[in-house]
Amino acid sequence: EVKLTAVLKDVIKKYKVNPEKFLFGRFSAGGMVAMRYVELCNQFPDKFPIKPKGVFTVDSPIDIFTIWDNLEFSAKNKYSDLAVEEAERAMKHIKDDHGIPKDNISKYAQWTAFSMNKIYCENEIYLKNTAVRTYHDVDIAWKLINRNQTAIEGNYIVTSELINRLLLMGNKKAEFMQTFGTGYRSNGNRHPHSWSIVDEVECVAWMKEQIK
Repeated sequence: EVKLTAVLKDVIKKYKVNPEKFLFGRFSAGGMVAMRYVELCNQFPDKFPIKPKGVFTVDSPIDIFTIWDNLEFSAKNKYSDLAVEEAERAMKHIKDDHGIPKDNISKYAQWTAFSMNKIYCENEIYLKNTAVRTYHDVDIAWKLINRNQTAIEGNYIVTSELINRLLLMGNKKAEFMQTFGTGYRSNGNRHPHSWSIVDEVECVAWMKEQIK
């Protein structure tokens, strides 16, 4: 937060950029960071240098509490060696940095962009008037075959709940961008968790529309 704010202040000063014409978009866990930063900008406009027009995430896990539950589920059930390795590595990273989320609810509630459990936090209220897109390659069959995981462990379950809450708030610029079979890594391997799920030309056009 501090580093990003410093960079933005420098950009605005050096390049004379309009602070009201910013959008953020990032992939995977970076998407949650981007979304949370936008929420903070909206929540504390006097403390941040910009007024974001929108944010998009690319197959991002935006709920730290649900992330932990899903990782723990994968690690315990051991349905897939690869899924277990990925889960244990991610859990160690989270635990070593800030402890187990449900043992530190108040702390993680300040960091997570969203929570399926409204008791923990409702940070999505700060996106009520912001354009929001969440991109996902919803290929459940791929997860079953390659990770022995079901739709419950997909990041799209959580983001669909986010978008629905925003729609219920009256946010007409909240969109769930669903694709199928579009995810490929730079080496050509099929993987739904990839940047390639975004139609970059259409996405740029969407961004321009938000700041015109």
